[in-house]
Amino acid sequence: MKNIIPLLGAGVALFWLAAVQAAGLLLSNQSIDYQWVAKHIEQNETGGHEKYLTYWSRNEPFPSFGIGHFIWIPKDVTVPFEQTFPQMVVFVSARQPAPEWLQRLSPFEPPWPNRAAFDQAWSKPKLTELRQWLAATKSEQAEFVFQRLVSELDRLWPTLTSAQQQHLSYNVQQLTHTPQGVFAMIDYANFKGIGHNAKERYLGEGWGLVDVLLAMPETTEATALPDFVASAKARLQLRVKLSPLDKNEKRWLPGWEKRLNRYLTLS
Repeated sequence: MKNIIPLLGAGVALFWLAAVQAAGLLLSNQSIDYQWVAKHIEQNETGGHEKYLTYWSRNEPFPSFGIGHFIWIPKDVTVPFEQTFPQMVVFVSARQPAPEWLQRLSPFEPPWPNRAAFDQAWSKPKLTELRQWLAATKSEQAEFVFQRLVSELDRLWPTLTSAQQQHLSYNVQQLTHTPQGVFAMIDYANFKGIGHNAKERYLGEGWGLVDVLLAMPETTEATALPDFVASAKARLQLRVKLSPLDKNEKRWLPGWEKRLNRYLTLS
């Protein structure tokens, strides 16, 4: 993998420059091996099985697609999540056109009203063509995930206090010293969001990437990744503690923590 070089050095003057710049800028200047990123995102989301590039979980009212399990919300389904499949299709189609049936959809909504219809259509031409396209564009999908992260950080930046901006920039800078640190931010943002969605909070407490970065101590290059993982675990444990009991979110916690632990052993 290419070396990921930090945008700024350790000098005090340069640190203060970073503090007033959007954290997205610290990431946007990185050199990213999208094939490597795609491989590890896909492993986390699908277990490396291409059949899961088109997937509808029995626990969700919507299907998800691609290496990042980008969600596509059917008509008349209301969930507190932002769908990402339509934006991914637009981004990737600029490099490699999507299947014609997907391009012709108007409105751009899933043609399967429910999971049963999706399962029935799984081996038919539309989903087969879609899986083939998704399998051929993994690096482009990884680039979409990264560019979306940068864009969302830039969008959220003005809502932070100057102290939060300084703390966030510093921790992002420390994480960018290694490919694993950059990947952790990319994957976590795709996994649990950036932290800007007010609907994705319990009692005012969030668990997105920015929430994790702000909850981290002021870290160092050597401890940045372990500190990130520890902070993410703490935010997700708090999420489970504050979640409605009928959601039984504690059942997901072991899997979430296993995913976070993998950040520490990436190669």
